[in-house]
Amino acid sequence: MLFLDILKYVRPVEEVDAQLEPHRDWLKRGFASGHFLMARRHDPRIGGVILIKAETLEEARALAAADPFITEGVAEYDLIAWEPTMRSADTPEDWGPKAAIIG
Repeated sequence: MLFLDILKYVRPVEEVDAQLEPHRDWLKRGFASGHFLMARRHDPRIGGVILIKAETLEEARALAAADPFITEGVAEYDLIAWEPTMRSADTPEDWGPKAAIIG
């Protein structure tokens, strides 16, 4: 199942930046494990979004809660379960196994 991890900074950007290196290391581990599929910070810098692949909501919550931005209190997150109903033929099937192929 897919989840959108929507981050919102709750502290000044200078405090967020102090956690940037640990956050990036956490992201690298998530990508290496296959749990993180895409990530991007917002523009302007008010937070970011991570596309997470996990078996359960509990697993996705544990992954999101381990983010140094969260553990250090510089951001909050909202986790949204997302099961696509449509996908392009180029999208990996396991990102939306029940999704209809469009186009």
